[in-house]
Amino acid sequence: MTNYYHFDDQEKKVLCDIPSPLLVMQISHDGFRLLLISRGVEKFFHIPHDQAENFIMRFNENPKRVIHQDDLIYLYKASQHLEMHPEKFFKAIIRLAPEHFKETYVNVSGDFQMRGHTKLLFLHLSDITKQHQSLITASQTSDHLSMLLNRILFTTQTCIFWKDTQRRFLGANKAFLDYYGFAGLEVILGKTDEEMGWHINPDPFKNDELRVIQNGESTYRVHGTCIVKGKVRDIVASKSPLYLNGVIVGLVGSFEDVTADYQQREEINQLNQALVRSLKNEEQANKAKADFMARMSHDMRTPLTTVMGLSEQGIEGADSEHDRQLFDQIRAASGYLLSLLNDILDVEKFDAGKMRKYDEVFDLNKLHEQVLNMVSPNALKKRQQLTFTPSPIPHQPYMFSDCRWLAQILINLIDNAIKYTPLDGQVSWQVRYQDQHDGRVMVTYTIADTGVGMSEEFMRHMYEPFSQAMNTESRYATSTGLGLSIVKSAIELFGGDIDCQSKLGQGTTFTVNLPLDYASVNQVEAFRQKAISVDDHLEDLKGKHLLLCEDVAINAGIIINILEKYGMSCDHASNGQEGLEMLAHHHYDAILMDIRMPVMDGLTAARTIRETNQDIPIIALSANTYKEDIEKSLEAGMDAHIGKPIDKRELLETILTCTS
Repeated sequence: MTNYYHFDDQEKKVLCDIPSPLLVMQISHDGFRLLLISRGVEKFFHIPHDQAENFIMRFNENPKRVIHQDDLIYLYKASQHLEMHPEKFFKAIIRLAPEHFKETYVNVSGDFQMRGHTKLLFLHLSDITKQHQSLITASQTSDHLSMLLNRILFTTQTCIFWKDTQRRFLGANKAFLDYYGFAGLEVILGKTDEEMGWHINPDPFKNDELRVIQNGESTYRVHGTCIVKGKVRDIVASKSPLYLNGVIVGLVGSFEDVTADYQQREEINQLNQALVRSLKNEEQANKAKADFMARMSHDMRTPLTTVMGLSEQGIEGADSEHDRQLFDQIRAASGYLLSLLNDILDVEKFDAGKMRKYDEVFDLNKLHEQVLNMVSPNALKKRQQLTFTPSPIPHQPYMFSDCRWLAQILINLIDNAIKYTPLDGQVSWQVRYQDQHDGRVMVTYTIADTGVGMSEEFMRHMYEPFSQAMNTESRYATSTGLGLSIVKSAIELFGGDIDCQSKLGQGTTFTVNLPLDYASVNQVEAFRQKAISVDDHLEDLKGKHLLLCEDVAINAGIIINILEKYGMSCDHASNGQEGLEMLAHHHYDAILMDIRMPVMDGLTAARTIRETNQDIPIIALSANTYKEDIEKSLEAGMDAHIGKPIDKRELLETILTCTS
């Protein structure tokens, strides 16, 4: 029979008064026996103080009332082990009996002491139920995430793989195995790409993997080729480092088969190999595209200058009405080609986000008058009634905005109305103003017609480039389908908006709202001083001596013919270098400088002239007339910029302005 240990009164009182949960047990070959509990245990188990001894007695009679049966077995075995092999520290996690306590997990830890031949265990209790539940939840979440990850890896169509720091395969997903036709992972585990032998040129893949593993970099869509089921395929691979405790332990990667894309790209390369080889990156590609568009503009406008100039001279010198009509048809056709070229270049500029406004002072009333004069002949040919109804401008007609684009918007919309309105139809153009009280005015244009109208289906995409409605009237109209696309983009450039109301067979109404800035007093004064009427000052042109730098002889001849007709003389240089040599030996009132020329271009020539001569007017002649082109000319030291094909009136006005 086991003798149970008895504490003296003082030690018992000290132990029982401890506020934290403390159990004192005696261990023997029979198991363990509870000797006393602290005040903390009374609170832990909600035991009234006067029932403490009763709790100890009931516990010793049947521990299963307090401790979960499975954990009680563990405690019995542990006590037997301690009895045979005394240790200094004991620790365990047990559950309380579910019949008497809600699900509770308790951390039990204590010190082992020998009192003579008696073995005592002082056990401290702490409730870890919440921590345990959190751990269970985290474990369940981890299991769920692991299952989800496995599911994603199994179902995703992207080929995914992971490797160790020696670039040996550790695993791959189903899409990877299916792509190569492998039955299982054992084919690739522990092997490198080179050992698999599926890359004709393994260097791109090897190098980017070494960057990932050695430098911790991530690579994106590195291109290479591989052999899959006996065929060469193009793939792009992306890879990132795998970390464990802050140390790189491998890499994870994915790849896509882009064979179809590269085959298509190769076809394009064969069509334009010289261009593609120069496109090393996106910036070079954009620059090459811009250079190509600029050169195309120059190369197309140069012969157009010739055709339009010669047709103009032909009209003036024709001996019969028949000849005049022929030359007029040539001029009209070349004018149409010029408008197509302008439309294509404008669409490209808008698509590239490079189109900008070029604000300057202009008279809005005169702009309206010029637009009306330009569109009226087209309406007259179709016997249409074209009405223009303007409202009074609130303050002044002088605006500071982009008059070129404003005119283009109006011309496109009114010309469209005329084009798609039958013979004897009606086209109206109304203008209304609403003062914004911030130095701005909202101008509302309404262009309405009694034409063929548009279907709802077409209206949903009418602002897209190359959109055209297929109807009876449009079959007889010549159009690229670029007009409305350009109009909408230009309106957005102003910060305005456009609305369309139309029904098939009942006509169309466009409403455009454009915010315009009033020109300041100083701007208006400068504009008035600069504005010169050619008709009133033709005599001032006589006797002026000009230098023309132009590499195309026939175009130079046309310009010289215009100058001589108005009493001016002109020397011709075929490039900028010749122009500099002629300027060194002769006096000129102004220089007409083509931009694109061999030997020395116009911009370089202008900069060279400005190094020694700051006064002589230099007027740029260029096929490129966008804001950035004009700015380049002005930055090079030129005084003005005229677009090709050369407009005779603009040429004469510019010479007058620069030499007066």
